[in-house]
Amino acid sequence: MRKEYDHIADSITQYMGMSPQEQGQMVARVMEDQPFLMGFLTNIAEEFSDEQHEVLVDSVMILLNAFIAARMPVGIIPGPALEEVITERTEAYADADSLLPEVSESPKVFQDLRNLAIVKADLNVDDPAAMHNYNVVLDILITAIERMADYEQRQVDKTEKENSKWKAPRK
Repeated sequence: MRKEYDHIADSITQYMGMSPQEQGQMVARVMEDQPFLMGFLTNIAEEFSDEQHEVLVDSVMILLNAFIAARMPVGIIPGPALEEVITERTEAYADADSLLPEVSESPKVFQDLRNLAIVKADLNVDDPAAMHNYNVVLDILITAIERMADYEQRQVDKTEKENSKWKAPRK
């Protein structure tokens, strides 16, 4: 049985091993490359402690690195697509009976990144409201990035399939 490679765990290790300067440079690049997503994070900064907000930004960097490592492109997440994810994930958490990771579309990724916040930002698991807000935002970030990566991968696959139709058969 072949074990799947854990791009998230590897990306967490790589990102946390970067110097603060390298992390800052990466954040600056992503601010340019993902204006809507990073604008969303900037707009909600006051709702979290500095440490919690920093881990949310770290989570975006880690997710993007994981997709790059998996050779999956992540295009610019458009504002309307982000708004759709915000509405959908907020409603999913409002309808949920608990704050379990299973509410997330990607429970393992969610759990890995939430655990990082618990350790790095001292996320207070005893404060249900704070945990709820953090969970919703983290899940919005994960879902938006994963959906864009999925969309981009389907475009690449479609192009490759169309290009393979036009190749002359080998003799």
